[in-house]
Amino acid sequence: MNLKNISIALTALVFGLVIMLFMQKGNYVKQGREHYDNTTAKSFKGNSMVLELVNNGIDMNKQTWAIACEALQSVKNSQDMARLEAKFFPATKGSNSIANKTRRFEASSANVIVSTFGKVEEDKKTGVKSLADLQSVDVSVLLGNVAAATAAESEDEGEE
Repeated sequence: MNLKNISIALTALVFGLVIMLFMQKGNYVKQGREHYDNTTAKSFKGNSMVLELVNNGIDMNKQTWAIACEALQSVKNSQDMARLEAKFFPATKGSNSIANKTRRFEASSANVIVSTFGKVEEDKKTGVKSLADLQSVDVSVLLGNVAAATAAESEDEGEE
């Protein structure tokens, strides 16, 4: 009789352990899936932000190069250059330096165009001075030569 009671108790204990094992396994799978979903969602969100920044940088660079190329083909004076800049970057304004006969457009610190003009014209009616006779378009910052651009910028500030 004693052996019968022990075998029944051991059988019940084994079934209890098997049931507990399957319940814990389901819980571990659920916890693992939640952890995986949370970490991959954060990683995906971070990667999406990086890709968005890269795509914005590429788009800005493309538009800045389009301004430089169109400027060489169609710009005659600083008003034409301002219209061209406003076409691609409506919220960003360039600035004229009458003393240096240059116009500087800075879409970002890595997207700078400096246009050099040959002469300064003054409107007789309004007295507003503008630049005319486009000579060159400096895209050294776009080409990665930041040192040349900062040197030109410091010369501009020193003369004004």
